[in-house]
Amino acid sequence: MTVLKVMFFACVAAACLGAPVAAQEASFHYDGDLRLSPQTGSLSAHWTITAHEDDLTEVSFLLNAALGEAQIDGPDVVAVTSALTEGFNGPLRVYTVTLAPALEGADRVMLMQYAGPLFPEPPQSAINTLDPGKVEFTVDSFWMPFDQRFSSLLTADLDIWLPGEWDGVTMQTIARTAGGFHIDQDTPALDLAFTLMSDFQRVEAPGYVIYDTRNPGGGNLDALVGALEHCTGFLNDLAAGAGPLPDASIIVTSRHEGGYSRGTLIALTDIAETSEASLTQFICHELGHYWSHGNAMTVENWLNESFADYTAVIGMRAALGEAAYDERMAAYQRQIDEAPDDLPPVWTPATTERPPYLVAYRKGPLALARAEGLIGRELFARFLQAAMQARVSTTPQMLDVFQSVAGAEARTAFEVILAE
Repeated sequence: MTVLKVMFFACVAAACLGAPVAAQEASFHYDGDLRLSPQTGSLSAHWTITAHEDDLTEVSFLLNAALGEAQIDGPDVVAVTSALTEGFNGPLRVYTVTLAPALEGADRVMLMQYAGPLFPEPPQSAINTLDPGKVEFTVDSFWMPFDQRFSSLLTADLDIWLPGEWDGVTMQTIARTAGGFHIDQDTPALDLAFTLMSDFQRVEAPGYVIYDTRNPGGGNLDALVGALEHCTGFLNDLAAGAGPLPDASIIVTSRHEGGYSRGTLIALTDIAETSEASLTQFICHELGHYWSHGNAMTVENWLNESFADYTAVIGMRAALGEAAYDERMAAYQRQIDEAPDDLPPVWTPATTERPPYLVAYRKGPLALARAEGLIGRELFARFLQAAMQARVSTTPQMLDVFQSVAGAEARTAFEVILAE
């Protein structure tokens, strides 16, 4: 038995994959039939996966090993091998599929089917569930075959068979059908994520819907509503022509860790005891990912997380004042000062490795705070707006935008800050 190692995202596997990326084309289209049995915790899936990349000769898919050995064939499949790998939430199986050469202008098709219990043992992280009250699927459980490159985009059509009274949310479009639900994912995205709920409290207002799945429903919903209203208005004003945010679906769960966003599908941990400052920052952070597009598996993940986080901190500042902002920045600096090891720079032209957590979530926001101090709040807000409008995805592109707003001298000073 071969055992491989897989690198995972800092935000609990792929918890921070972020918004759909409309500017890029999809590498794959997934056409699926998914049958769920929440009472037994089992699923059965059949996929027709169409590969659009002409030069793709081999692709490796990750799938939860608890689902047994998948059957993979199809007109364009030449060979299939599989090997076990250890994931953060249990064993995975890597299926490496060799494809026939692409004919000119023709896509290639792979067929995959598998069935079994998703969580035969309680998962180390409860970020995904398959039980009678809630079905919550993201890539974190590897319930579906996921390209091991962690960078290819997919579109999808998925029929979900699920008896009973349920409501559902997804990143793009979900509709009730006679047997369950149908999901359309027309805009290419890194993930196919959805949540189905049979027991929840619903709060709806212009711009968002909240689903509280805590049983019984917990407190602090009024604070959540206030944070959503503030952050939506703040971010839309900041983004101007790059907005507005689409309507958001917010799921409040009973777990104590494992929040994430998929565009405007946001899953929260139990917020009953969350402070107003933390709740406001978290909501602004997750909504801010709508404009934050640094590739999560590359050196550019600092863009993805630091920009969402610092935008959230200044959103919290706008809501709660300077003292709350100063306290949060001081806490960030203490975490940096107390780090057991020397941290790498946020970014230099020679950076080749994805930044660790403290760089992406603490050192990066602190660097942005220094950049704001360097050029002033008004000019920095213009920079953030320009970066949102340009949908920056690389640091050199971001620095070009910074220079266009603040000038060459300020750019040089900002690059020194990032390199420290």
